[in-house]
Amino acid sequence: MNVPSMMQFSASLEYSYRSTSTFDPGKSDGFHSHPHYEIYYFHEGECTYIIGDRVYNLEPGDLVLMHGLTLHRPHPKPGSAYERSTLHFDPSAIRSSLHPDRMVEVLRPFEELRNCRVNLTGDSRSEFEALLQDLHLLSQSQSSFRQERMNVRLCDLLYFVAEICQGDVEEQLPSSEKERHVQHIIRYVDTHYMKDIGLDDMALELHLSKPYLAGMFKEMTGLTIFKYLYDRRINQAKLLFQFQPEITVTEASRLSGFKRLSHFSRMFKQSVGCSPDLYRTQLHRQS
Repeated sequence: MNVPSMMQFSASLEYSYRSTSTFDPGKSDGFHSHPHYEIYYFHEGECTYIIGDRVYNLEPGDLVLMHGLTLHRPHPKPGSAYERSTLHFDPSAIRSSLHPDRMVEVLRPFEELRNCRVNLTGDSRSEFEALLQDLHLLSQSQSSFRQERMNVRLCDLLYFVAEICQGDVEEQLPSSEKERHVQHIIRYVDTHYMKDIGLDDMALELHLSKPYLAGMFKEMTGLTIFKYLYDRRINQAKLLFQFQPEITVTEASRLSGFKRLSHFSRMFKQSVGCSPDLYRTQLHRQS
C-alpha cells in the first residue's frame, strides 16, 4: 500500500498512513525539526532512526514519540522496505479537545519524556494499528464533520499512548558499538557546535581513526559528520529566531557557531530555502 506522503487536514494536524514512498535524503534536508509533536509508527523494513543524541535500530511495532524541536532523521537501509505511519499535531490546538483533568497526563509522553521508543506487541500492537487504520479511513471520508471526528480519533490515539507510557519507559541503550560511537559523536557535536571543531577533535575524543569515524557515521546516518554539524548549527539558528524574536541575524549566526555571516547566510538559504532575514521576518508575521 502506498499512500500519499503527508495529508494535511488543518494547520494543526498532518497524517501519513503506511507510507512506502522512497526516502530521499536529498529532499529531506538531512536532520530536521518542527514545532509540532510527532507520533511515528514503524510497520516494516530496516531503518536506523536518530533523535537528538539517541540512535535506534527500529523493529516492526516500534512506536516513537517525539518533541519535534529535537533534531531527528530516519535512515532506512537502501533497497529495503520502509513502511511507516506518521502523525504531526499541534499540542495547543488539541488541548481543548482533551478532558481537562487528563490533559497534563495525556501530553506528558511528549513534554516530559520528550523523545522515546516503545515496542508494541500482542493486543496493544493490534489495537494501536486499528486506531491508525480508523484515522486513515476517516480521512478518506466526505463527512461534513470530518475535522471534528478526526480530532476525536486523535484524542483516542493520545489516550492510548498515555496509557502505554503510564509505567516507567525503559531507556533504550545502544545495541552495537557503532550505535554507541554515533551517539557519542552526536553528543560531542551538540556540546561543541559553537566552536571550531573537526575530525581530529572527534577522533581524539573517541580514540578512533578519522577514516573509520567518518565512514561509520555515514553508514549509520546517511550523512557526513560535517553535514550533521551544519544541520545542528542551522537548527540552532532557527530556534533562536523562534524563541528570541529580537535577536539579530548577526547574533544568531555567532551563537550558532558560524565565524562569518556570509557563510551562515549561504548555508541557511541552502538548507531552509530562504535567507535568515526573510525566515526571521516570516516568523514574526506568523506570531
